[in-house]
Amino acid sequence: MPDRSRRKKKQLSRRERAAAEHQRRQDGLKRARTIVGFSGVIPLIGSFACDAGLAITCVPFSWYMWMWAAIFGAFLGLTIRLIRERRRFEEQTRAG
Repeated sequence: MPDRSRRKKKQLSRRERAAAEHQRRQDGLKRARTIVGFSGVIPLIGSFACDAGLAITCVPFSWYMWMWAAIFGAFLGLTIRLIRERRRFEEQTRAG
C-alpha cells in the first residue's frame, strides 16, 4: 500500500509540474504577443510623423504596409500558438 500512495504523490507532483511549466510558457507567449502588438503602432507613428514634417520618417507607403503586415503576421502567429498549446495541454490533462 505505501508504494501506491508514493506513486500517486509522484503523479500529482508531475501534473503540478506540467501545469506550472504550461503556465510559464503561456505567460511568455502572452508577454511576447503584447510586445509585438504594441510594436504594430510603429508604422502608424512613422506615417503620422512624415505627415507632420519629420523628413527622416518619409518612406514609401508600401514600406509601412510591409512592416505592418510582418508585425501583424507575428502577432497572429503568436496568438495561434497560444491557443494551440492551451488546447493541447487541456487534451493531455483530460487523457492522463
